[in-house]
Amino acid sequence: MDYEFSRNSFDDSYRIVFSMGHEAMGRWLLDELGTELSHVERYLETLHQLDSEQQWHGHTFTLTANQDEVVVMANAMLQTPSDEAEATLSAQALTFYDQESCAACGYDDFIEMLEAYRDFIVRYGRR
Repeated sequence: MDYEFSRNSFDDSYRIVFSMGHEAMGRWLLDELGTELSHVERYLETLHQLDSEQQWHGHTFTLTANQDEVVVMANAMLQTPSDEAEATLSAQALTFYDQESCAACGYDDFIEMLEAYRDFIVRYGRR
C-alpha cells in the first residue's frame, strides 16, 4: 500500500493519495480524522492494544480491525436495500465506486500508515 500526504500552504488544504485499491483509506483519514492529532493518537492507542475485532462507526466510513486485517468501508455500502430491484440497482451503481468505498490492508501496514499520518500532522498540521 503506497500513500502520500501533502499540504497546500496557499489554501491550507490537505491532499492524501493512496495506491489503487486503497483509495478509501485516504478518504477515511480526511473524512473521519481530519487533521486532529488527538483523533489519530486515540486510534493508534486503541489499535496497539487490540486483542479482538473492533469496529468504529464514523460519519461516512466504518473501520473494522483485528490483529490481522483492517477494513475501511463506506457506511452506504453497509446499508441493505429494501427490495430486490433496489438491491440490483444499488449493486450495479456501487460496482463503479467499490475501490473508493472499501479498502483492506494488513494490521501492521495500517498502523505504519497511521503513524506516518500522525508524523505528517505534527510536522505540517494547521498552525
